[in-house]
Amino acid sequence: MTATSEAPFDVTATSCTGFAAELRRHGIPVGPEQTTTLYAALHQIGRVRLRDLYWAGRITLVGGREQFAAYDAAFRAFFIAETDGDTVALPAPRTTAPQVDRETSSSASTPSARPSDIREDEVDQARLTPSDVRVLKEKSFARMDAAERRRAAALIRRLGTELPRRRSRRRVPAPRGRHLDPRALLRSALRTDGEPVRLPRRHNPLQERPLTLVVDVSGSMAPYATALLWFAHAMLRAGHPVEVFTVGVEPTRVTDELRRPSLDVALARVAAAVGDWDGGTRLGTSFATVLERYGGHRAVRGAVVVICSDGLDRDEPEILGDAMRSLHRVAHGTVWLNPLKGDSRYRPVQRAMAAALPHIDVFLPGHNVAAVEQLCAALAASRRAA
Repeated sequence: MTATSEAPFDVTATSCTGFAAELRRHGIPVGPEQTTTLYAALHQIGRVRLRDLYWAGRITLVGGREQFAAYDAAFRAFFIAETDGDTVALPAPRTTAPQVDRETSSSASTPSARPSDIREDEVDQARLTPSDVRVLKEKSFARMDAAERRRAAALIRRLGTELPRRRSRRRVPAPRGRHLDPRALLRSALRTDGEPVRLPRRHNPLQERPLTLVVDVSGSMAPYATALLWFAHAMLRAGHPVEVFTVGVEPTRVTDELRRPSLDVALARVAAAVGDWDGGTRLGTSFATVLERYGGHRAVRGAVVVICSDGLDRDEPEILGDAMRSLHRVAHGTVWLNPLKGDSRYRPVQRAMAAALPHIDVFLPGHNVAAVEQLCAALAASRRAA
C-alpha cells in the first residue's frame, strides 16, 4: 500500500479492527465501541485520505497526550508501507483555525464579541483532545489556572441554552388567531367598497421568560462568581432577556455593564461597579432589597431566578428564609447553584441554606463547567414542561 496524503483509502471494517489491534500491540487500549466510532466517522467523511484517516483515528481512539507517540508509531506501522515509511511524514496539525458558519453558530451557540476572539478560541480549542475537554469540564473553577479559565469561558460561551416561554400580553397580526383585528378589518374593507373579503386575526405570541442571575460575590465565591458572569455575558450576547445582580453586603445591578461586546471589558466594568466584591455576605438582606426594588419588575415577577451562592450568610437564617419564600411566590422558578454541592459529602445543613432549601425548585452544584451544563439542561427541561 503506497501512502500519500492525497491518495484515497478504501476503508473497511477489517482495516479498522486491524488498526485497533495494532494500537493494542503498541500499548493503547482500544475497545470495540471506539473501533465502531472510527468506522462510522470515516464513512461520514466519504473520500478518505491519509490526513483524514490519521486525525479521525487520533480523535476517536486516543485517550490522552501521553499516547500520541505510540499512536504515531502504530499508524506508521499499519498504514504506511515499509518501502516508503521513512519518506512519508505524518500529517501535521493545521496552523489556522477553520472558518465558523456564522448563521449556524448564532442560533445554536453564543457568539464571541470580536472576530479575533473567535479565531483565538477556535485555535485554543483545536489543541484539546476529547479527554482534555472532559477533564476541563470536571475541574473546579477554583483550581483552574489562567489558560484553563480562558478555555472554560470559551466552552461556556458555546453552550446552547433554551429558556422557558410564556404568552405575551401584546397581540400581533397573525394568519390565524383567536382575536379579530378590527383596525386591519376596516382598512382592508376600504379597498373593497366596504365589503370585508377576509377577517384579519391577532394572537398572543410566545416569548422567552426573563432569566435573572443573582451572583454571590463574597470572598469564598470569587472564582465561581466570575464563571457565572461568563455565562451571563454569553446569554446577553446571544440575545436572551437576562438580568444580573451581584449580592454581598448589598445588591448591585450589573446588567448594563455585562452588555459590552468584549468579555474582559465587561468584567472590568463589573469590578468597578461592585463595591463589595470579595467582601462579606448578607444574603437575606440583599435578597429582601432586590425584592423591594424589583419585586414587581420583569426581572423577578414571572422570571426564572438562578442564585449562585454557597449559602454562608451572616444574617439570621429567618431573613433569608422569608426572602426566599417571597421570591418563590412571585418568580416562575428558582434554581440554586451551590459550589459546595460538588463534593459528594456535602449536606445542606448550614442554617441559612437549610432555611432557603424548601423554597428552591432545582438545587445544583456550581463548581465547574459540567455544573453550568446541568443548569442549561434544567432550563431546557422547564421550557419543554411549560
